[in-house]
Amino acid sequence: MEERYQILEEIGRGSGGVIHRAHDRDLRRDVAFKLLRRADSTVQQRVRFVTEAQIPAQLEHPNIIPVHDVGRTRDGDLFYVMKLVDGRTFKELLAEGISEHRSLLILQEVARGVAFAHHRGVIHRDLKPSNVMVGAFGEVVVLDWGLARPAQSQPTARDEHGGPMTLDGDVMGSLGYMAPEQARGEVERQGPATDVHALGGMLYEVLTGQPPRHTRSLDELLTRLDELPLPPPGAAGALASRCLAPEPGARPRDAGELLALMERVL
Repeated sequence: MEERYQILEEIGRGSGGVIHRAHDRDLRRDVAFKLLRRADSTVQQRVRFVTEAQIPAQLEHPNIIPVHDVGRTRDGDLFYVMKLVDGRTFKELLAEGISEHRSLLILQEVARGVAFAHHRGVIHRDLKPSNVMVGAFGEVVVLDWGLARPAQSQPTARDEHGGPMTLDGDVMGSLGYMAPEQARGEVERQGPATDVHALGGMLYEVLTGQPPRHTRSLDELLTRLDELPLPPPGAAGALASRCLAPEPGARPRDAGELLALMERVL
């Protein structure tokens, strides 16, 4: 690793690792290099880190971040290498007040990438504006697949000790966009409609300027799951409300169906 990739500068940091701009000496191009130090991570974080690299590597699509390499450093730290997208997150663009029209076009591209993942049997489970990157050329890519799993089966990923990575009762996702079945830790009920809920939350934010729920903790969210946000006006608002339905069966069944509805009403 040290011979091939030259670390240039840090460009992002979070609980899932540190992202650097790096130079790939073999291919003579700059890349995004994400590193998770073994000493600073749990077994569960390390397994999810590898998942975050493997799943998009298997989902070749223009709206899903391309992953080029994965491995370990000499010190045993995990890394993976992905396309360097020079741009800003959808969250940053929304904060800057980009037009509703452009926001809706970006969201359609997000839905297109997620629809491809659903078609391939994968759900993301952590869709939100900060996990969408918009590049300098207008390209839109979905990032951060660390919570992704097969859509139609019990999770099968195992940790280093053979234990399952996700069980009923485990709560994963981001509070502002989390579906009720996620908030309750109901793993068996999580499927493509779980991602549709998050996409609906993003649509709601585009239309109103704020996410559908403002909660500071999971406990607060659990007490407010039956409180539906006031629907925005018009056909787009009605679609957002349908996506945010408490029951998965009341939402569009997957991102492909949602994309078709978006193209019809937006």
